Amino acid sequence: MADQQQSPCRILVMASGNGSNFQSLINAVGTGRIPNSKIIRLVVNRAKAYATTRANEAGIPWEYFNLISNGFLPKGEKDEKKVAAAREKYDAALAQKVLNETERPELIVLAGWMHVFSAPFLEPLEKAGIKVINLHPALPGAYDGAGAIERAFSDFKAGKATRTGIMIHYVVVKVDRGDPIMVQEIEWQGEELAELETRIHSYEHELIAKATAKVVGEILEQRKKQDLA
Repeated sequence: MADQQQSPCRILVMASGNGSNFQSLINAVGTGRIPNSKIIRLVVNRAKAYATTRANEAGIPWEYFNLISNGFLPKGEKDEKKVAAAREKYDAALAQKVLNETERPELIVLAGWMHVFSAPFLEPLEKAGIKVINLHPALPGAYDGAGAIERAFSDFKAGKATRTGIMIHYVVVKVDRGDPIMVQEIEWQGEELAELETRIHSYEHELIAKATAKVVGEILEQRKKQDLA
């Protein structure tokens, strides 16, 4: 069965901010660089995320779903156990939202999604066969979690490192430790932090499109095998 005869691979994107990587995905789907695919929805967890404007312009439905605004965690709560429990409830509820979509996604792309998922989100999706991938601005095993670019820059200034990178990886419970899909090394050119961030982000736009295309291709190929079985 040719790709053109298959229904498009259904992609759900999650973003928290400007959405420039989301825009890269929109463009790549539109031009066919990401083959035979469709972005079915955007989910944001910040009310003022500009990604929603990009979704509106592209005709992609979106939803705002927030840990505090949607009642999972009282504003200002500091108790670590209560915060952890609230995050797990939020994650479980978001997983159910995904699974209950009229068009259930086959792939979730975290494109600047500033929330670390726990098992109550990841495990139900894994059982349903939904892949979850993430962009992280560091090389595998280096600078896990938030502030990766800033921490790499500090090491550059201290003479402890000369390169960093970006990767697209599968999402697992251990933060930024899922299997890499694509990796790109980036040498420090002596620039200051703002310039370094800008340069790294410019590479992200290309890599997230290429890696998503690779995973989509694998999903479509797996569909073919199941159709022939």
